[in-house]
Amino acid sequence: MWTRNHALICLLISLLTLVVGGVLGMRYSQATVSVAGDQQDPRAVQNLQADAHDDHVDVSPAAARSLGLRVEPVHFGRYVKQLHIPAVVMEKPGQSGLNVTAPAQGVVRQIYCTPGQAVRPGDRLFTLQLTDEALESAQLIVLDTLTQITVAQRELERVVPLAESGAVIGRRKLELEYELKKLLSERSARLQELRLRGLSQSQIERMIEQRELVAQIDVHLEVAAPQNPRANSTGASALADQDLIFTVEQLEVFPGRAVRKGEELCHISNHRELFLRGEAFAPDVAALHRLRQQDWTVTAFFGDDLLRQKLEGLTINYVDNHVDRLTQTFPFYLAVANEIVAENRDSAGRLFPSWKFKPGQQAHLLIPVDEWSDQWVLPREAVVRSGVESFVFRLENAAELADWQQMQTSLAAGPPDPAMQELLLQRLNELTDLEFEPVEVTVIHQDRYQSVIAADGLLHPGQLIAMNQAYQLLLAWKLQQAGGGHHHDH
Repeated sequence: MWTRNHALICLLISLLTLVVGGVLGMRYSQATVSVAGDQQDPRAVQNLQADAHDDHVDVSPAAARSLGLRVEPVHFGRYVKQLHIPAVVMEKPGQSGLNVTAPAQGVVRQIYCTPGQAVRPGDRLFTLQLTDEALESAQLIVLDTLTQITVAQRELERVVPLAESGAVIGRRKLELEYELKKLLSERSARLQELRLRGLSQSQIERMIEQRELVAQIDVHLEVAAPQNPRANSTGASALADQDLIFTVEQLEVFPGRAVRKGEELCHISNHRELFLRGEAFAPDVAALHRLRQQDWTVTAFFGDDLLRQKLEGLTINYVDNHVDRLTQTFPFYLAVANEIVAENRDSAGRLFPSWKFKPGQQAHLLIPVDEWSDQWVLPREAVVRSGVESFVFRLENAAELADWQQMQTSLAAGPPDPAMQELLLQRLNELTDLEFEPVEVTVIHQDRYQSVIAADGLLHPGQLIAMNQAYQLLLAWKLQQAGGGHHHDH
């Protein structure tokens, strides 16, 4: 009995083994045929390769146009690392500003200037009615002395012939000559007194000629000519000689006001040359001193990013020997040549200039502190960071770039025919996708506008690089790596 049951069990196990083996064999055979069939189907091969390619990212022509993608060749360049320091425009102490004061005590009768107006040396600014008793007395003495001189001269003219003929003794002639010399010496001293009390040479000469007291005086702008005049850039401007152009900044008086001798009437300034005052912290002072050794210059930027003005080639005049007590910064100064950029004229014919740089204007200074040569210098938008890695995107199918750029130019021209515009868009979409390969690079330095990439052999001169939108390209590449597929409609 046991032998029969044992034989039956062995038979059942054998049959089960054959059935399982047959089923597995059929599935293996079907799988083999399926793979072989896929290998013969080009579309399946393309799909497999598309899923496997994660070493580059495709950008369709339409997507590239929407992104405003810029593709340019890469070249070795020079980069100077710069320190950003805030600065402010200020007048040069003792040179830019000038106070016009009352030469004598009096009352303001007329004002010939107004704030903002351009004035030149010799221009009349004010008229004063004199009320200085000492000046009036000095004038009277001068006029009396002049009268005595005239009388002495006439008497001498009368006595000289008589003395020669012996009608009068020669002693009288000597007395008159001595008296005349004394009067002339007194006149010279009295005229100097008038100058010290505020009268100009022309006013004194007019008083002597007319033999009348000076009751009113005109206050003119009197300044010395510049020692080192600069070249002018305004051509045939009404204010061509800008070294001699002063601007009335502030009036301190009004008609009818009494002023003392030496009291300020107005403040004027010449902004032909100004100072930029920067403030550096203690660790940055060494970089300021190193500028002259390296023969480097400073660049200044004025205004915001959209309307900023750039001024290059500046040098530091000096670093202050005092530290600001509140901010603990070291002030330093740079000379800035200025120019008039606009002129307005009012109904009275007065000129009002507008200078390019104005005191109080904010600026940013770029101080060179280090330099790299023969490295890749790219726009900041061309480099993207992903964790601890940095990438740029290199164009692989460079041959397609020319057609794409030509189509971009045609679209930018904007043909008037809508049908032609639609045809260009259709042809743009039919172009082959641009293939960008991510290249890991070493970033040496990066600022707001540029990135310095180490020349370690991964890039070569002339290779085409995406100069912007690196972040968008990184997102597309990461999506592809994560299983988003390799599509052609990014």
